[in-house]
Amino acid sequence: MPIWELSPTDQKSDHWRASNYRGRVVVRAASEDKARDLATSKFHVASRRVPDGDTPLSPWRQSDLVACKRLNDSAYNETGPEEVLEPKS
Repeated sequence: MPIWELSPTDQKSDHWRASNYRGRVVVRAASEDKARDLATSKFHVASRRVPDGDTPLSPWRQSDLVACKRLNDSAYNETGPEEVLEPKS
């Protein structure tokens, strides 16, 4: 199963209020979409809409806020369940 690296690219967005983590994430998942879903599941927090603003959504699902690339030479084993490998809980 592929290893993915998710890296924040725009941490100034209000959508980051919907996450309790803003650093690099490494995930073992079948696809980029699944990697983003796992990061969202692990780091999402409810956040209120600011007046005259949008309701913050998970930045982990937004390609303009978080880059996601497959790691071909990762130190992690590609055999195993889908899971967030970094950061450790």
